[in-house]
Amino acid sequence: MGGGGRGGAKHKAPVVKETKSKKEEQAKLEEPTGANVIDMESKFMQALQKEMGDVEITEESVREHIAKMTPEQKTRLATEGQDLKQELLTNGDHEAELDIFRKELNTKAAAAGLPVEKDGEHLGKKLLGHMRTSTEAPSHLLVLEAIASSPFLVKLAVTEMQQGAPRADADDLVAVEAALRTLKVNGWQSPEQETGRPPFVRRNLLLLHFVLYNEKIELSIKPSTQHALSELSAKVATICDMLFQYCLQNRWVKAALTVTELQGLLVNGLWDHKDDECRDLMLRKFTRQSLKLPKLSLAVSAADVEPGHKTVIKVEVTRLHAYTEDELAAALKLGGATAATAAAAAKQQAPAEAPAEVPAPQEGWWVVAEGLRSKRNKDEKMGEVELSHNSLVGRQALACALDAPVMSAEISFEAPTTPGEYKVMVHVRSSGCVGVDVRRKVTFTVKEPKRVITPKPPAAQSAAPAEAAAAEAVDDVPQLE
Repeated sequence: MGGGGRGGAKHKAPVVKETKSKKEEQAKLEEPTGANVIDMESKFMQALQKEMGDVEITEESVREHIAKMTPEQKTRLATEGQDLKQELLTNGDHEAELDIFRKELNTKAAAAGLPVEKDGEHLGKKLLGHMRTSTEAPSHLLVLEAIASSPFLVKLAVTEMQQGAPRADADDLVAVEAALRTLKVNGWQSPEQETGRPPFVRRNLLLLHFVLYNEKIELSIKPSTQHALSELSAKVATICDMLFQYCLQNRWVKAALTVTELQGLLVNGLWDHKDDECRDLMLRKFTRQSLKLPKLSLAVSAADVEPGHKTVIKVEVTRLHAYTEDELAAALKLGGATAATAAAAAKQQAPAEAPAEVPAPQEGWWVVAEGLRSKRNKDEKMGEVELSHNSLVGRQALACALDAPVMSAEISFEAPTTPGEYKVMVHVRSSGCVGVDVRRKVTFTVKEPKRVITPKPPAAQSAAPAEAAAAEAVDDVPQLE
């Protein structure tokens, strides 16, 4: 990552550091306005009561109601409680409540076989180690190694030692490793890259790379390895979702974008978004399912604003691959039997109610807005490099029917208080497809505020008429701060 100079003392490691003045310039791009915690609690309780209806709110009644909620109701309630959750997590005045919240969350996650808080801490530490030395996006290998060494997945590898657990065959792992070295895959190009890699991490990393490069590796793995691979893939999908949300919460935009890239690669068994061979394989996978490979056109705009006012970025995504009626029918034909079975099951569960409608398939995207920063200069006297990282200023999930021609969204945030030109890169990302992401830069100006002119007392009797007129004319000219 970093190294000392030849001969003489080593330089200090670069640090992530920002001057106070620059922080203030970007403060409104990075820090959402907080609300009073009492108001947050009141708002959340009102939303909860609305969902539950005329029922007394007790711990038991809330648990019972939440267990019966539809996914849409849970999402709506979670949105209402997001500000309150953020307040509890960031305000030191709520340590007792936060401790109870964390214990409850970790207990439930562990019981459900999900990642817990220490997994987030592990992943965050790995990413911060990179961010302290570079402003570039973390590499796929760095993120894969962080995931492979997470307690959540190391525990999975340890269970192989238990009787009856799926075991990745040792000969299969050796063969995969040899193939990766032949392909000169990053992470397997030399023994030096593997130094210090524990056996459990090596096992997980080999299986993950086999998923990515299985189109190039001609290997028929044993059933036990396939079993272990399937279990690992399911858990990796879960921890990738956790890592993506963790990056968004911390406004680590480049890390979040890397995670979406990896999700698409792992889902489709491909290795590079920019590789023509991968694009061709992606097209074939879609064609076999009577699907059209996504093709997007992105338009973004933002008006100039006054300091401290709300900036709104308008996003319009044209789906050049929108389905015709016949194409949609062909795409749905493959899932017709499954849809009919689901409808029949829903009718059987509630015979007195109207049959549940099978939801039409939708296409999902992430819209991520990245506030761009200017480069910093090296402080020669201190021997340190001040790193300024681009930060997440907004995000939104988009979903639309397959025949929809356009998707639209608005991302809003409070404008910086310092006048000047600001740039935001808007990314439209898929976590389930490779080589289809688009992005576009938008620029807006925070205008200089006009100086507020206060009325002056009447001119003194001794002032000459010409002098008084001149003074009045000067006052009429708008002054810039």
